[in-house]
Amino acid sequence: MKDDMDHDDHWRWRALYESIGSHGGANAGLADELRRWSAEHPAHVAEVRETGRPESHLIAVPHELGFRLYAVSRILDLLIQNYQDPADGPAADPDEYYPPVGAYPAFCEALGADPIGRRGFHPFFHEIVEVRQAGDPGEPPSIVEERWPGYMMGSMLLMRAGVVVTAGARHLVAGVADRSTLYWTYRRRSRSTDDPSHGWGGNSQWATTFRRDYLIDGRFHYNVDSALDLRDHGGGGEEELDPASMIDLIRHRCSTVVDHGAGLYPYWSHHVEPPPAG
Repeated sequence: MKDDMDHDDHWRWRALYESIGSHGGANAGLADELRRWSAEHPAHVAEVRETGRPESHLIAVPHELGFRLYAVSRILDLLIQNYQDPADGPAADPDEYYPPVGAYPAFCEALGADPIGRRGFHPFFHEIVEVRQAGDPGEPPSIVEERWPGYMMGSMLLMRAGVVVTAGARHLVAGVADRSTLYWTYRRRSRSTDDPSHGWGGNSQWATTFRRDYLIDGRFHYNVDSALDLRDHGGGGEEELDPASMIDLIRHRCSTVVDHGAGLYPYWSHHVEPPPAG
């Protein structure tokens, strides 16, 4: 996958992110501003759409494109803040700006993304916001509420939907699946997150690549760029988990039954999952 765009194009996405964050008040016109920005930057939108083509899951993205896709994900993380419950205690910031809820779907649709829509719970499509513990430990997860919609860009996952689920404790544990560290994520209001950009400076943090997940012929491909990177990265914290727990972490992006903590480094791991039986 070639990268014909100039290095400065990365900064245009970042400038959009910073302009959103600098708004004060309700900013009811933000949705229209995002639609207008997308219309004025067709090349930027086109490369995001190109990455969603099914064959793109077999092609490593150039670093600069990965950085730009990561900037898009940071914009999406910012736009969904107002769909989330506020943090408890001193972490809550009454002066923080949260974009109006309509800006998020407006931006996704301007990019050309398609809503995930109604479907049964699956960690590829759904981020767990809250677990309501079922009395039967074996009850599989089911969605009872959607907090924000998810979007696909062609075959590539753009953003998972945030959902409230009921589940038995053998599948998901309340206080773990909805409160443990959420990996591959820059920010959430009500839980800790871990992202490869964390700990870097104001400029260096943007040299982070986007995690690409694809749905291809019914098979779920998680973190495909790790599979395409043939370098030996050695250990990075993932050796602390058994293989089944690591697969669970890659699929859900968080601990689900036992909290494995915040010190893991699963970013070089990947997984391919066959279609559900039946």
